[in-house]
Amino acid sequence: MKELLDQQKLYYKDLLDRQEQNFRSFVQISTDSTNQRMDNLVREMQDLKSSLQFSQDELKDLKADKDSNLKKIKQLEQDIASRNDDVSTGLTEKLDYIENQSRRNNLIFDGIKEEKGETWEQAEMKVKDVIKKKLHINPVHIEIERAHRNGKPGERPRPIVAKFLRYKDKQTILGKAKMLKGTSIYVNEDFSDRVRRKRKELQPALRAARERGQLAYIRFDK
Repeated sequence: MKELLDQQKLYYKDLLDRQEQNFRSFVQISTDSTNQRMDNLVREMQDLKSSLQFSQDELKDLKADKDSNLKKIKQLEQDIASRNDDVSTGLTEKLDYIENQSRRNNLIFDGIKEEKGETWEQAEMKVKDVIKKKLHINPVHIEIERAHRNGKPGERPRPIVAKFLRYKDKQTILGKAKMLKGTSIYVNEDFSDRVRRKRKELQPALRAARERGQLAYIRFDK
């Protein structure tokens, strides 16, 4: 009986040892598998982190490039606008110069009575009459290319723009225009709108200088 019990003890002990060994093997395998998965997960996380960092660096570079390009575009736009302004200003000045050159031989006679339906020929005769009777210049020696009223008809007589054939004739008449003082007639040079505006702006300074007893006059737009 004792021998049988000893055999059973040995049997169960051996069985327990094998189960323990199997359990240890299972635990070891599970642990190794878990560790392997954890290692893989850590590597994947590191790879993902590296990829994310690379993407962030790329985004920073792209943003820096974008900001740099925007600055360049803005500078180019400013340069183009500045050049356009320069071209526009230069073109305006050239056109203004050409316009004033075309008016170089012109004089404006203001205050001459206007007849209804007055023709260019009649306007020219009235200018010649002023030249002869008011300025005491022989109109035979003065050639007028054309003379016409300027502006829309109204209550007041419109000014007559007279274009003389020779510049010196225009200057001769302008030099004697002071003889019209005390009459209703005025003679002035013909300028572009820009020059007229500039001369108008200079009038207060001109009057102030003359009130101080200074010899002052406006020459063209200065």
